[in-house]
This record gives sequence, C-alpha cells and structure tokens, in this order.
Amino acid sequence: MKVFWVESIDHSEDWFVVAPDVEVAVSLFANEMGYDIIVDEVNATEVCQLAEKLYYPAPAFLDNTGVTACGGEFIDFHDQDLLEHVPEDFLRTVAGETRIVRFGNKVYMEGNVMRVALQMEGKLKKC
Repeated sequence: MKVFWVESIDHSEDWFVVAPDVEVAVSLFANEMGYDIIVDEVNATEVCQLAEKLYYPAPAFLDNTGVTACGGEFIDFHDQDLLEHVPEDFLRTVAGETRIVRFGNKVYMEGNVMRVALQMEGKLKKC
C-alpha cells in the first residue's frame, strides 16, 4: 500500500489517502468528499509507502498516528489568521485547526473549509 496526497481545485478537503494506486486514491477522495474527479480536478501524488507495521483497510484516509508512523512530522500551526474573522467556538465547530505535515523536504497543508471560504471572500491571502 502507498500513501498519496490527494487534492482538489478548491483545496478545502485536501488530505492523505492510503491506496494501492493513484486511481483508487482519487476515487475514494472524490466519493467521500462529494467531488467530481474531472470538474473538481481531483488528483493525487504518491508520498511514500505505508509503514509495514500499519494496517489500513485500503482505501482509507490516513490518521495522525499513520502520518507519524510513515515518517510525517506535524508542524505546529495555529489558525490565528482565521480567528481575526470568526469566533473560536465557531471555527472549532466548522473546521478545526489546519494540520500541516512535512514528509522529507515537502510540506502539505490540510484543506480547511473555513480558510478557503475566507480566501474566496478576499479576507485571507491564498497560500
């Protein structure tokens, strides 16, 4: 099994998927998140092999334990810029905190619906 980074054109749900190949990873992401693979430009990039000690009923989204077991390192980040626009309780309910992960020299930023909405309104700079 492999770990893929899967993203869409709006970047509101981007995250890691465990799957045997790109097509299965993209299909799971699109089906679970309600995207059309073509229209929403869903694509996947291989990140690494799934750690041998892990078992995931593929395809599946990778959880935090799986990220670290596969060599990912969480980067400490707090959505302070979002809190300038929405109350903390509302943010926690709608989106939670954005996870950022480093695998080697590549950094991945989790999709965050609230962040994308504020970017679309021009209230936040796009990353």
